[in-house]
Amino acid sequence: MTGFHFPPQLSPDESDPAGHGGFHISLDQRALVDEMRTPASTDEASFSIARDESRDVFVATKDGVEFGGVLFDEKNDRVLLLATSILPEYRGMGLAAALTRRVLDSLHAEGKRVTVRCPVFRSFVQQHPEYAARLGAQVQAGRRC
Repeated sequence: MTGFHFPPQLSPDESDPAGHGGFHISLDQRALVDEMRTPASTDEASFSIARDESRDVFVATKDGVEFGGVLFDEKNDRVLLLATSILPEYRGMGLAAALTRRVLDSLHAEGKRVTVRCPVFRSFVQQHPEYAARLGAQVQAGRRC
């Protein structure tokens, strides 16, 4: 994947003075978390996602450009969602929320259990109670769902 990167994984014991889920997060992830708080577009952009098992990434592609991804780790039937990255020029279009929704829907359809460490996913689930209910009560802690 070229052009975007995933932030280093941070300790859940660290706090975020800006109030973004109790964790220190990168400026890039802060922008994506803030995007989750805006109303969803009624005209969701067209793009595809594919699971790249060799890199443990869900890759999002639009018009031939890999614009984003979700870093994950999978063990048995549990998927740990670690980080989300979207190229800066693709932010603010609702793509981060759409990618988050599609990844969660896909994992749910596969019957996978999900653990959320990514602040972008945590923010999305907090903003969309239907996903919190689907993933379980553990989402309130922000560490597992």
